[in-house]
Amino acid sequence: MDPSPNSKLCLFRITAGDRERLNALVFKRYPYREWGSFFRFGYRITDWGIHVSFVDTLGPGPGDLKRNSVIVEFDPGYILRAQLALAETELGIGVIHSHPRSCSTFASSLDEDMDGYFSREFATYGTGRPYVSLRVAQNANREFVFSGEAWVNGAQIPVAEWLTVGDELQREWAEPEAHRSIEGQSFSQDERTERHAELIGERVGRLKSAAVAVIGCGGLGSPVVHVLVRAGVRRFVLVDPDHFSPSNYERMHGSNWRDLEAKPLKIEILRRLILEIEPMAEVVTLCGNVLDAAVLDEILRCDLVLGCTDSQHSRAALGDYANHYLLPCIDAAVLLRAKGGRITEQVGELARYTADEPCPWCLGRINQKALAYELMTVEEREQRALAAAEAIQRGVDGTQYWGGKPPRERTVGYMTTTVGAIQAGYAEGWISGASKMPHQRLQFDLGMPLLGVVPVEKQRRPECSCNRTKGWGDGARSDRSVSMPIHWPKLGGH
Repeated sequence: MDPSPNSKLCLFRITAGDRERLNALVFKRYPYREWGSFFRFGYRITDWGIHVSFVDTLGPGPGDLKRNSVIVEFDPGYILRAQLALAETELGIGVIHSHPRSCSTFASSLDEDMDGYFSREFATYGTGRPYVSLRVAQNANREFVFSGEAWVNGAQIPVAEWLTVGDELQREWAEPEAHRSIEGQSFSQDERTERHAELIGERVGRLKSAAVAVIGCGGLGSPVVHVLVRAGVRRFVLVDPDHFSPSNYERMHGSNWRDLEAKPLKIEILRRLILEIEPMAEVVTLCGNVLDAAVLDEILRCDLVLGCTDSQHSRAALGDYANHYLLPCIDAAVLLRAKGGRITEQVGELARYTADEPCPWCLGRINQKALAYELMTVEEREQRALAAAEAIQRGVDGTQYWGGKPPRERTVGYMTTTVGAIQAGYAEGWISGASKMPHQRLQFDLGMPLLGVVPVEKQRRPECSCNRTKGWGDGARSDRSVSMPIHWPKLGGH
């Protein structure tokens, strides 16, 4: 059953750079006079409400707002330009404006009249698209506060949370719970994490209020979860379609000898591990694939996504989500090679995806042949293999029909645990704002002098769609680099 309209919420997400520019605009006449702007946003409507991702402002020009008024009054010409802008893309149009310092951000009667008018007008011009109204201010301590509403299919939904993606990941709550977002308010001394608190102080409290999604719950995902729950993270979304198998035993944290026979879902093993360490943790388990629409709906509620699979489609999807929904991600990979029984390569790789950085395609992290193989039906794989074999018999190069099955990555527990723990450490630093990855993408080899750490620095490719779809949400569906094949099973978890 869908949640009732009264229980739904709107989550608003913006990059730190865009937030800085937005603040400079809406606080232009601060502290006693209001100012504002129309803005464009991408969105995704879910069972729990709506996710809104900021795209840009339709900033006011000369005469668009009445300067002689202490409140925000829109000129009819400015309103018309905003209405016409709805025809250019599938994006929504909203309004953001400031309230004077020390005033609450709750809607005044004038705000309600304005929003009632805009929600109807923009729904008409935008063929039913949502409308969003945001009100921001600085309280007496000059701390940022906000409130707002989204109008979705005629229903009014409160903007409950504001997530900012930058060098740190910041989650703030709307009034009247804005005090929860003030650094240190949620911090309380906990002997279990006191050594971490000695390092970074009250920032450690941010981990407790964060939500982390883990895509892939095996060799990489299990140490990630293990480290994060012991560090204080209390909310997890676990995604994996597979059951535990005996080959997982050597590297999967949380598994025990009983699982060798019972073969439970991997997500259930990690759920058990989390709750054994922290019984009050909130754990959502999804037995499915990252390409499933229901998985996307749930991970959009998280501060950060951690990619812990060895699949190409997962890597491509997480890059899409980082760009289209401003959903930040740290992706990990492990590669080991041996010759004559001796290890020759012990490579770990970590990459960060955000809307302001090159996507996995720009970084060269996607193997297109392996991606195509993952998305094929069994019948298509068999047909291509047969066509390749017949071509070879005719003396023709068979690779034009078939590139061969990609080799299975051979990983062992010490390596997946090492890389997963480092990934979790970077996640902790990003959430708390205490540290950050030194490079967007880096590789290291445990067998090389000085660990053979190599940063991989690349720029966005000019032709890549990630240059033009930042924050577009579902409006960028046609630009996704990968989508759920129709022959794959739908979500089977809970």
